[in-house]
Amino acid sequence: MAKIHRARPKQYDRITESIRLILDVPLDLSPAARDSLAEALGKFAPPETWGFVMLNPEQQRLVLQAIDRSDRPLITFKIWNAAISHLCYDTGEIMAGRERLARDANISPDEASRALARLAEIGALVRLKPGRYAINPHVGWQGSLIKREAAAKKTPLVVVGK
Repeated sequence: MAKIHRARPKQYDRITESIRLILDVPLDLSPAARDSLAEALGKFAPPETWGFVMLNPEQQRLVLQAIDRSDRPLITFKIWNAAISHLCYDTGEIMAGRERLARDANISPDEASRALARLAEIGALVRLKPGRYAINPHVGWQGSLIKREAAAKKTPLVVVGK
């Protein structure tokens, strides 16, 4: 019988948990420090296998309609797709900064910032503080539905005028 060997060093798990703890504690981290920690977390966290994001179909359609009516819809759509691939489990926070999202979407960081602002104006994203966003829990979520419901009580639905 074959012996299974650990594919990643044990200290990676300790590093991952430490970084997650720092990000979860309500410290007054600068956006650059938070982005650096999120980037490091991406390097040390075990690769997610087939993670999923739940999307509310009606709210998603409204987001897409609003993106289509916005300035630079393709760039905004690319950032929307990049953002939902970086959601923090049970909080909906986007754990990537504008530089990482820009790389993922193959656009400039300034374009990524403008697209994030447009998504917040639409209501698809919630601006937590300068440079930090979370997905609107009425639009999508990754994690416990109980936590999504609690977050949704504090967040308005997306409404798009015709």
